[in-house]
Amino acid sequence: MKLDTKSIGFKLWIYFTAFAAVILAVLWLLQTVFLQSLYNSMQKHQISGIADKIYRAENTEEAMDALASDNSILILLTDANGSIIYSADEYSPSYRTAERGHGGGQNPYRAGETQNWQEDTYRRLPEHYGDFIEKLGNRDSVCYTIEHGGSDTLVYGRRLSDGNILYINTSLGAVGSAVAILRLQLCAVTFLALLIGLFIAVWISKRFSKPVSELSEQSLKMANGDFDLKFNKGFCSETDELAASLEYAAGKIAETDKLRRDLLANVSHDLRTPLTMIKGYAELIRDLDGSADAGNDAEIIIRESDRLSLLVNDILDYSKLQSGAAAFEFERVDLSALARKTAEQFSQICKSDGIEIIAEIAPQKYVTADARRLEQVLYNLISNAVAHVGDDKRVYVSVTEKDASVRTEIRDNGSGISAEDMPHIWDKYFTSKKRGANGLGLSIVKEILTAHGARFGVDSKKDKGSMFWFELKC
Repeated sequence: MKLDTKSIGFKLWIYFTAFAAVILAVLWLLQTVFLQSLYNSMQKHQISGIADKIYRAENTEEAMDALASDNSILILLTDANGSIIYSADEYSPSYRTAERGHGGGQNPYRAGETQNWQEDTYRRLPEHYGDFIEKLGNRDSVCYTIEHGGSDTLVYGRRLSDGNILYINTSLGAVGSAVAILRLQLCAVTFLALLIGLFIAVWISKRFSKPVSELSEQSLKMANGDFDLKFNKGFCSETDELAASLEYAAGKIAETDKLRRDLLANVSHDLRTPLTMIKGYAELIRDLDGSADAGNDAEIIIRESDRLSLLVNDILDYSKLQSGAAAFEFERVDLSALARKTAEQFSQICKSDGIEIIAEIAPQKYVTADARRLEQVLYNLISNAVAHVGDDKRVYVSVTEKDASVRTEIRDNGSGISAEDMPHIWDKYFTSKKRGANGLGLSIVKEILTAHGARFGVDSKKDKGSMFWFELKC
């Protein structure tokens, strides 16, 4: 089955799949590419908040212990010269200097040295502390990232109101391993999401396109003259409103179509009586008045009356066939005999014009059909071929058996039918510049053959003649 890339189902599937792909792409960017930047930004905001809490705390040391333990960070409180006053981390809080009375010895390290003594334990100042002091300078606070021990470290510093310096340090290296884990998870999530999204997209596209397709099918039935339609409702208010509008339109069109057919049938029927009277009086004038002029005039009246009578009969037949009022009596019919009889009738009619009807008819080919209607088909097709006969003045009528069917062909060597006219030749009153008005003949043929379930068509090339054919089952 050919994929329709313009269908609503395909477009819904494309849009849904594109939406899912965009969501997954954004998720990948946020969880892998921008995760580190987002994490760093959040950590900076968090450390700034911790510094504010320590700054506002009544007991600075207790606040430092609690916040260092809860947030897994290192906090140092130093004086302006870099000597550690108090330090706390998540493992060993509460380092105090001997100068504050918590130890028996003197502090052997000064501000420029790398260690401070605290209750029998030494706390080293960070190696980058000198750079930290330089960056802090005269500013109130500073926050930056450095590489330390193969991983990124976030450093925050703040100058307190008493002149001491608050130093906070936390590692950012854990995000790298988290990103690796997230990537593995996202690979699985992406595969599952695309797979599930594919099935959901197909289901949604079918769900949305089905009612629209049903409405389209019902509309095509309306175009073909079937107005007894029932629209399914309940999917959504928009399609329900459209279905209701189509039902209303179908009812109105059916009423109009019935009026049109009734009008055609009544007018055709009413025209028969005056046409018959006109022809009768013309024949009377021709027979009673012996003058040549009167005879010629009467002959013209008779001929035109016959033409109008034929047209009225065609209109009446077509109206009945379209409305379904035409009665068909199917029986076993010898199509060969019927075709031969019709061809012989035209041979007599066309003899004066020098047109030859060549019959190539296999004997006794039987079909199940309405004999009167089938004769009408043969008559219209041969009449059409005679009207467009070529310079050779020959029309060919053949009946043969083909693949359990009886095939009938009527061929002429006339001007043929152009490619642009070919799709319209079965339309009523179709007019071609080359072939003139088509009238109702071929339209009646189409209706009768359709009612018989026959296959039919035309093969033609411009300036090489036309061959009309139809096939009925044996």
